[in-house]
Amino acid sequence: MVVLDNLIDEELILRLKKIGLNEYEARAYLSLVGLREATAREILEAGRIPQGRIYDVLKNLANKGYVEIQSGFPTYYRAVDPSDVIQNLDKEYTRMLRELEDTLKDRHIEAPPTYPVWIISNETAISNRVFALLKTVDKELIVFSNNPDYFRPFAEELRRMKKQCKLYIIVDDPKKFPFRGLEFRPANADILSFISDFDIDGVIYCNVFSMIVDGKESFDVMTINGKRIGMVTKLPIINYVLRRMLSHLHLLDDRNG
Repeated sequence: MVVLDNLIDEELILRLKKIGLNEYEARAYLSLVGLREATAREILEAGRIPQGRIYDVLKNLANKGYVEIQSGFPTYYRAVDPSDVIQNLDKEYTRMLRELEDTLKDRHIEAPPTYPVWIISNETAISNRVFALLKTVDKELIVFSNNPDYFRPFAEELRRMKKQCKLYIIVDDPKKFPFRGLEFRPANADILSFISDFDIDGVIYCNVFSMIVDGKESFDVMTINGKRIGMVTKLPIINYVLRRMLSHLHLLDDRNG
């Protein structure tokens, strides 16, 4: 009997199942990777696969590109190199995702204009919104922050962006932001009042991270009594006035507004 306990790793089986194999297919492929080349009997013994299922399992693996079959008496099976399998899967998933993206875009219907201000309350959605907005920047990005911990995940993307647009990063204290390759401009008293915490009728508002994209759209991340939200604002006039103020305070490199 060819049972080799070290061929079957339950964690690897779970990962293979996540990319589309069932339990027996995952066991058969792992066994064959270890055995390199084997008969159906050797594979079923190594992977503890029912005898009545082994040929269907191997046929499915061959159809999916995981296994090569060498006909003969007996028939031998060989595992396709894992790096080749992963590369093929990457291409296939990329193609499928692009097709899905195109299909979803085609389902867009004309609708009335959305509200110019809306709120996002999910932490992951807030972070995703920041990254998505960074990809839309054309000429200029203005960033405000007084929280280096929240700023940290976006530092690498901002380093790349400074090569393609005008990037201004205004913070309460540049010494708090130890991120190489980025220039941090200290906020003056007027701007500190904008990015500092404030209290309205007992409700504490804490600004964490803000950005203005091309003077048209802004996104503010803040906490309200400890609950984090993101606020999208598509009101160009507000962003225009704010940019003019920043220019007047010499925090931007021009006075064009």
